[in-house]
Amino acid sequence: MQINPSFELFHLLSHPKITRKKVQNYLLTDPSLERLHSLHWRDLIQPLQLTSSEAQSLYEHFQNRLQRQRSARQFNLLRPITIYDPNYPHSLATIPDPPLILYARGNRELLCGNHLSVIGSRKPSPSAKNKINLLLPPLIKQSVTIVSGLAYGIDGMSHQLTLDQQGKTIAVLAFGFNHIYPKAHTALYRTIERHGLLLTEYPPDMKPNRWHFPERNRIISGLSRATLIIEATKRSGTMITADQALEQGKDVFVVPDSIFLPEAEGCLKLLQEGAIPITNPQDLLDWWNKIN
Repeated sequence: MQINPSFELFHLLSHPKITRKKVQNYLLTDPSLERLHSLHWRDLIQPLQLTSSEAQSLYEHFQNRLQRQRSARQFNLLRPITIYDPNYPHSLATIPDPPLILYARGNRELLCGNHLSVIGSRKPSPSAKNKINLLLPPLIKQSVTIVSGLAYGIDGMSHQLTLDQQGKTIAVLAFGFNHIYPKAHTALYRTIERHGLLLTEYPPDMKPNRWHFPERNRIISGLSRATLIIEATKRSGTMITADQALEQGKDVFVVPDSIFLPEAEGCLKLLQEGAIPITNPQDLLDWWNKIN
C-alpha cells in the first residue's frame, strides 16, 4: 500500500489521545510512518506512550475506513503543511522542537523569503508606536516579511503598520482557525487572512489555551532570521520568545530605553546578556544587507 506520510501524520494527530510529543517519540523508531499500519495495538503502547485502552482506540482509528475517509476530506480541505512537505519552512525544520504540522490561511508564498519577528509588551509605553514607525518601514520596503503573534500591543501595532505600508506579514496563532483571540483583533485577523498569512500548528477547533502561547512563540522566533524586541517587562512571554530565539541560534535585537520605564526592564536585561542594541533603522538594514 502506498503511504502518504503527510496524511498519515494528519490522521494520527486527529486522534484525541495523540500529542506532538508522543508523535515525536514514535518518529524516532518509524520516521516515515511506514510501519504504523502493520503494528498490533500492543506495539503502539510503548513508542506512543499510551495506555492499553488508548492503544486499542488508536488501532481502531487507523483500521476504521469511515474515520480515514473523514480525515481524508479534512486533509484535502485544510491542505496542512507537514514536516514531510517540500514546502515546509526550512527555518522551522532546524529548530529543536519543530511543529509537525502547520495550518495556513492566506498567501502561503510568504513562508518563503526573509522574515523578521517583531514582538513586545501587550501593554506598551506611549512611545512604542514611534519606535515601530521608525524601525520597520525601511525593512518593509525591502520586502522583509514581519512575523508576530496577533496579541495586543506590539504585535498588533507591527501587523497593522506592515499592512498600512502594503508590506508582508504573518500572524502566528495560539489557536485554531475557528476561533479568534483577542476578539478585538477580529478585523485585523480578517485583513491578514486576505493580504498576509495566518499560521498555526493547532487544528481548526482548538481553542486558545494558556500553555499554547509559549508553545506558539517558538514558531514566531523559528520562522525568522532574527527577533526584534521593541519593549518587554522582565517576566513576560516576550522574554520566553527571546530565550527560544537564542536557543534556536537566532540573533536577538533589542530597542534600549530608560531604566525608569517598566516596559524596558526586559530589554535592558537582554542587553546585559548580549542582545544586539538597535537605535535606528540603519542598524537593522546594515545587518540585513550583511546576511543577504
